[in-house]
Amino acid sequence: MTESTPQRRITDPRVLGGLAQPIRQRLYRLLLQFGPATGGTLARQLDADPGQVSYHLRELARHGFVEDVPELARDRRERWWQAVPTSTSWSFLDFTEPEARAVAEHAKAQMVIDEFERLRRFEQGRDSWSEDWQRAVMSSDTFLRLTPAELAELAGELLEVVSRWSDAARGRPIEGDRQSVTVFFHAFPER
Repeated sequence: MTESTPQRRITDPRVLGGLAQPIRQRLYRLLLQFGPATGGTLARQLDADPGQVSYHLRELARHGFVEDVPELARDRRERWWQAVPTSTSWSFLDFTEPEARAVAEHAKAQMVIDEFERLRRFEQGRDSWSEDWQRAVMSSDTFLRLTPAELAELAGELLEVVSRWSDAARGRPIEGDRQSVTVFFHAFPER
């Protein structure tokens, strides 16, 4: 059995603000998704200026999202980074002051934009994936009539399943037919 990922609950708007910038979110996601990398490698993946990427990596480190991995460096000029191994969560309810609420809204908006942009890129390149991958991909719209307590229970069950798969897959190399898979879902009331 694998050890579950430590949990980190963000309640400080300054810490959440460290992740509210789009390039930082992309850097953090890349390190979570693909593992340790140098600033130069990340800059090439993002088609960004290496100095700008280094600045944003230092900011992510300052807020506890990434860390330097000096043991991977082949020389003193090379600097490797990795995501801090933790599951991060936050709630709008923890950000009651107007400035803090604005940070939370901005961070969430950037996350949603990034998620749907990645989904759009997949859909545009769907034909480049094997039939097995195309059959395995799923999307679902489901309309339920729930109370807040029932929605919270559903969300908890879904998170348990995703966490179980995440814990089991941790450390597996991306090789052969094993790829990095993104799972995101949104569950919310509508009037």
